Amino acid sequence: MSKVILHSLQYRQESHSFTDALYGILTEKGWFTLPKCMLSGMTAACFRFSVHRQLHSDSATAYNWMAEHLVACDLIGVTASQMGGFNFTPTFPLYQQQAISDIKACIDRGTGAVVWKERFVIVNGYHEQEQLFYYLDGIADSCQELPFLALGRNLSPYAYYQVYEKQIEIDVLQAIKESFIQAVFKAETHDIMLPESGYACGLAAYDAIVEALRSGGYDAEGAAETFFVYTAAKQDAAKYAQEVLAYWPAAKEIAAHYTRLSEIFEAITQVELHTQPLPPSRLEELITLFGVAKAAETAAIQSIRHLLREPIANRFHDIGLR
Repeated sequence: MSKVILHSLQYRQESHSFTDALYGILTEKGWFTLPKCMLSGMTAACFRFSVHRQLHSDSATAYNWMAEHLVACDLIGVTASQMGGFNFTPTFPLYQQQAISDIKACIDRGTGAVVWKERFVIVNGYHEQEQLFYYLDGIADSCQELPFLALGRNLSPYAYYQVYEKQIEIDVLQAIKESFIQAVFKAETHDIMLPESGYACGLAAYDAIVEALRSGGYDAEGAAETFFVYTAAKQDAAKYAQEVLAYWPAAKEIAAHYTRLSEIFEAITQVELHTQPLPPSRLEELITLFGVAKAAETAAIQSIRHLLREPIANRFHDIGLR
């Protein structure tokens, strides 16, 4: 059969992240039956917060895809394989051929694959005779075409894909607790893949944002996009923490802090950023909002540390999963 399309796959771009694509694939397979905010939270994706110091638009995708996406699948009991790299390397054509083979095999198993094509998209089919893939980007209503040999050849130099194999049963409460431990790690630790001269991570990102706003040396369009995407992440975190209460009522204080954080970020997105320099009143409004947001997230992290103090302490200096 030369043409294979998984017509039942759906992709809705809501959190503007890898989570959107992963959720489309896992729900279609029946491997994840909880709300999308639960996937965003259980994989710790909604707790990531990294920004370029000039607030470039790549802030929300500037992280270690290979490490975090594999850990994300592991946290929810899904076995996966992936490959990532740069499309300008001499060996890229070899990796590309392997990627084509792996993605076709995944689709033949009735499972979509996630691919980077300036954003994370779902490959949901292929046509062998025409040598092309079909993919969903969460924006267009219909499938789009991607020639096999164009796979990984993006405007950006990055090439990445992830394919899925099977699911194992997990203890949901244990996964929830682990996700909050990862929230602490992400809040307090700089991503080793990002140069500190160019990026700030976790709670330190708030100070970098304020510094960029005060200096005026930032990308206004990139800042608007960054704040928009992270508002979606903070909303996911708030919804997740509320859902968690059904499994773990003791997390009530954590949920309250993330709800407050989400409300602050919603207010941030209402501030017009496209005028540079910002009028003094608007600048001070933003700086105040980010200060309050940092306090709310710091309080959330402190509540997590208190509630999970023993497992966190048992990991000594490194509580991350890499």
